[in-house]
This record gives sequence, structure tokens and C-alpha cells, in this order.
Amino acid sequence: MQTTNTLQYKNYTCQVSYYNVKDCLTGRVLGMSQIPNVNARDLDELTEKFHRAVEEYLLACDSAGKKPAQAFTGNFTVRTTPVIHEALTLYALSQETNLAQIMQQAIGEFLANHDIELPNKEEN
Repeated sequence: MQTTNTLQYKNYTCQVSYYNVKDCLTGRVLGMSQIPNVNARDLDELTEKFHRAVEEYLLACDSAGKKPAQAFTGNFTVRTTPVIHEALTLYALSQETNLAQIMQQAIGEFLANHDIELPNKEEN
């Protein structure tokens, strides 16, 4: 797997950045506006605050009787030109499939061609 500036905890991913104005690390949980950003002086403190923020979010969901949101649902918008949109739709029709399947195949090929490993969510 490629090295990234991220932390993983309970299927949530925190992007870690250095904020030079305040001389601190900042963590933002990807795809989850419900979990607040965290700031810390070092990685250990940031990891602890990230874990605590996730735990507090999960506890709040449990207390409210709500299912916790997933950061990555498998749905996202792809913006392209009308010409590409039409060409892909016509190709999908010629293959007796749909645009979603064509995009899934194209993304799969991209991942394979760039040696991008999928995260193992069972590890978290």
C-alpha cells in the first residue's frame, strides 16, 4: 500500500496535515462532516483525539438510536464533458450494460494499471 498522511480507526480515515500558522497537526475525517476536525502538537496526541472523536460520534449515534454514517458509500459524482458522457453511454448500450457498470470497470482497470491496493477494512 502507498504511504499516505492518514490514520485509520474503526473504518474511518483521518487525513493528517501540518498547519504552520498554529504550528500544529490537524486531522480531518474524510467524508464525515459529522466528526469534527482535531488539532494536536504531535502525532500521538492527534491519534488520541481522532480516536476520541470517532468514539464520541459512535456513542452519540447509539444514544440517538441512529446508524452511524459511512464515509465511503460507493456513490460519488463524476463530472465530465457532455461529449464524453454521451460516448460512454452509447458504448454501454452497445455492450448491453449501463453507464455505472462501465465506470466501475474503468475504475477497476485504473486501479490495476496504477498498482493501487484496496484498503483491507477488516484490519480496523
